[in-house]
Amino acid sequence: MIFDQHANLKYKFENRHFWAEGYYVSTVGLNEATIRKYI
Repeated sequence: MIFDQHANLKYKFENRHFWAEGYYVSTVGLNEATIRKYI
């Protein structure tokens, strides 16, 4: 999803591990604007 919209991230995160292993972020209930603020 993110890689389809932002092709340049494919090269930086080619293994598709966007979030660090062992780190959980709950995005349930957050809208797109709030999520974009933290990306």
